[in-house]
Parts: sequence; structure tokens; C-alpha cells
Amino acid sequence: MIVRAARPLLAGLLVVAAATACDSAGAAGGTGAVPTPRTAADLTLPFDAYDLSAEEREAVDKARFLMLAHCTRTFGVELKPVTAPAPIRRGRSADHVGWLGDLQVEKYGYAGPPQRLAVNYTGYTVSDEQHAVIAGRRRAFHGKAVPAGGCMGQVAELLNQGSLELLGGRAARVNEENDLEVLADEASEAASTDPRRREAERAWSACMRDVGFDYADTGAAVGDPRWANTAKDDQSPEPRGTTAEIATATADAACRLSTNYYGARQAAYRDSQQRIIAANQARLDRIKIINRTQLTNARRFLAGDLVMA
Repeated sequence: MIVRAARPLLAGLLVVAAATACDSAGAAGGTGAVPTPRTAADLTLPFDAYDLSAEEREAVDKARFLMLAHCTRTFGVELKPVTAPAPIRRGRSADHVGWLGDLQVEKYGYAGPPQRLAVNYTGYTVSDEQHAVIAGRRRAFHGKAVPAGGCMGQVAELLNQGSLELLGGRAARVNEENDLEVLADEASEAASTDPRRREAERAWSACMRDVGFDYADTGAAVGDPRWANTAKDDQSPEPRGTTAEIATATADAACRLSTNYYGARQAAYRDSQQRIIAANQARLDRIKIINRTQLTNARRFLAGDLVMA
């Protein structure tokens, strides 16, 4: 048995070491003012206008899974969602800017609060043969015709119901909304070369030295081998929440605030995303329509007002 994703897994969390409150941005950097975020609510980025919030995404994921399970059940395939540690609920752009404010580092260190087990509607367990029905790789299964595009195609059609006219008569591709992650990757790559990034790390490192910690950059602190777990630690993970880790993480969080590390990082992402938007406006407008349509239909389905045939 293998675990499949109910929708393609999003690109990994993009952690680009960012920039500081440096007014002079080089050729690769932006020219906008550097913000001074103090709470997660301040961490807004241009792509937010085209995406769903965490709560909205959860509703769509749950509806998509339940629709998929309904379809596969007609072929004798029972889907069961995976139970996994629930991610810590964070601001939409918290990972982009390296935000530590909601991890309670002064109590738990970099790992944040213990994660509770919860139903994960983006995964399920099936065999390769059963997945062929889901993805539409077979014309028939156990003597029953498989719909075009498989159960995934049928679910996408229902979630995108009502979007055709809004999209100018060109139907949404299956998972077209995930193109936002491709564009986000492009923006993140550009942000990683923003000259404010190096200045941010230097300012942060100097702040840490002033309080007794010697790290070249934020990644070195988070990835300190005394507490950072790697693949080789699966059988014997490093202890978390130690006195040393908590002291380091607490100083780290304070230095990120005092040097406006977050603001510089946010500015780097903001400016790179604005350039991506300018070059891909029509594509992003479609993504926004698809996301909002899917959210509307997901809510209708979960409320019992939209049913599958």
C-alpha cells in the first residue's frame, strides 16, 4: 500500500534568507519601502490576493477528498484519509519571511508547540491498480467504465463548476490553480538574490554576537546540529526544546525583530512577486477565479447544497 496525494503536493516551504532594512537596493533588488512587521497579520504579500487562506484551503481539500472518495466508492475502492501531525497554524507568508513569532520559541525552541494528530485530507492510501481509476489511466475497472480523467477529472469538473464564463470560455485545466506555486518558486528564486538578503543576515549575525551567540546566518542557528534533525536522525532524533536551543531561539527571535530582518525579507518577496505579477497578470487572474470558484463549490458541497451524480 502506498500513500497518494489528493492534490499535487505544493512546493516545499520556501525559506529564503532575506534582506534588511537597507534603503539602497541593487539591480536585483526592489525599490519599494521596507515595511516593519510586528505581528503575523502584517506579513502580507502580493500573491495573497490570488491564493486561499489556510482555513479556506482546508475546506477545499476536505471537499476534494470527500468527492474523490464518493467517486472511487462506486468502483469498490474505499479511500481513507491519512492521520498525521497537524501543521502549526501560521500566517500565510510566515515561512516566506522566516517568522518565528507564532512558534513560542521561548518555551519550545525552533520546533514550536507539539503537533496534534489530525485527519489529513490531502493524502490517502491505495494500490497502484486503484490509483489508475483515480487518475483515469484505465478505461474500465471491474467491468465499469471509468470517467474521462478518472475520478480526479470528475472532481475537478465539479469544483470548477460555474467558472467557464468567468474564464472567458477557456475551461480550467485540472490543478491549474497549482500554477501559483510555480510562480511563487520563480519569485522566491529572485528574492534569494536580492542584495537586502545579505545585509539582513549580516545585521542579524552582529546582533546575535552582541548577546553571546556566534552564527553566520539564521540558517546556521536553526540548523545547529545540537538540535536540528536530519534524515539520519530518524531512528535517534536530536533532543528538542533543550535549554541551549530555547536560549538561542529566543535571542534569534529578538534579533530578527530588532534588526527588522522580517521587514527586509518581506520587501524582497514583495518586490519579486510584483514583478512576476506584472509579467503574468492574465495567468494569475485565472488562478484567482479558479480558487474562488472552488472555494464556493467546496462550501456548497460540505453544506449539502452540491451533490455528485
